[in-house]
Amino acid sequence: MTAPDQPTRLRSETLYSPALYLKELEVIEDIGSRGSRLLSGTRIKSIVIPVLFWMLRHLPLFIVLLPIRLLIGLTRLLYGWRNNPLRQSCESICVLAQRAGYEHKPKQVYQQFLSNAFGVTEDFCLLYRKGVEAVIDRVDLAPEQTEMLNKLLAEHGGFVLAVQHNIGSAFSAIKLHREIPLVMIGRNPSTIARTKAALAMFERMQVSILLVRGGNPFELTRTLMSVLKSGKMLAATLDNMDHSENGIQAQIFGQQIGFPSWAAKIAARLKLPVVPSYFHSSGRQITGVFGQPLISDTPEALVQHYVSFFEQKMLEDPASWAYLGDKRWRRVLREASEAVKLENKGNLS
Repeated sequence: MTAPDQPTRLRSETLYSPALYLKELEVIEDIGSRGSRLLSGTRIKSIVIPVLFWMLRHLPLFIVLLPIRLLIGLTRLLYGWRNNPLRQSCESICVLAQRAGYEHKPKQVYQQFLSNAFGVTEDFCLLYRKGVEAVIDRVDLAPEQTEMLNKLLAEHGGFVLAVQHNIGSAFSAIKLHREIPLVMIGRNPSTIARTKAALAMFERMQVSILLVRGGNPFELTRTLMSVLKSGKMLAATLDNMDHSENGIQAQIFGQQIGFPSWAAKIAARLKLPVVPSYFHSSGRQITGVFGQPLISDTPEALVQHYVSFFEQKMLEDPASWAYLGDKRWRRVLREASEAVKLENKGNLS
């Protein structure tokens, strides 16, 4: 006999914040929100992030940064471990970048990735302590590119900015929203404590965000369409994998990968532009770049448009891509690099 299913324990809390586009958010936290395994990433984040946030509010900044410095330093030393997952991703993407004409060394990419991660952490800490004005100059946006975005907004009344999970992409909103009216779209963390910490940071950033975890799909679609019709840019990270029947297949690194379809479908329906973006990090400094806008009534064309831009920029500057440490993308990079090695071997023979 099998034991009866245990009832799921739920707790919920309604949070209010001026950073929320809808001004309030009900966060529902179930028993699985903190991860099922003792050392799972979800469980570690559910413990570490609230602790670090408490430290940020109550302790000197150098003490807050000390454990992060130690962690980064230890991770630097772990490059010598050949089975290091981050090292493997760096090795794979360097093989792909070489085929595209870029010469990166895996160790250099690895070390720069860690420098970028620490740099943006330091930026966020300084933002929380001293406010936007203390850190806004750490984000560079070319005037001609922001002018292009504002012209798009004036002409079409709204558009979608396709964003990658870059190390500095979220932080860049402190500068971007001053140049172009925007609403950020994101999934709130899975626990109430982490969501409170995130909202406190968004308030310091002085941005507007729509958090969508667990929301009603119909109501969310209606809200997203109203954002795009209200003279605002809708900025969303769109490089997650989606292998469900709702995903749209696009080619990247010579493979067909499923990506979220919602943003492309809304843009196609409203006949609004989609603009790809990439945020380059160099330690504490971040530079945003934007691709050409595309209007299409075919969602597949829109997804392929920004995915191709993502691929080009990832190969140019892999150390700025946060998902270089993601296990699912690591498999994609490994398979793609192995295919390139086989192709090179065949050409030599």
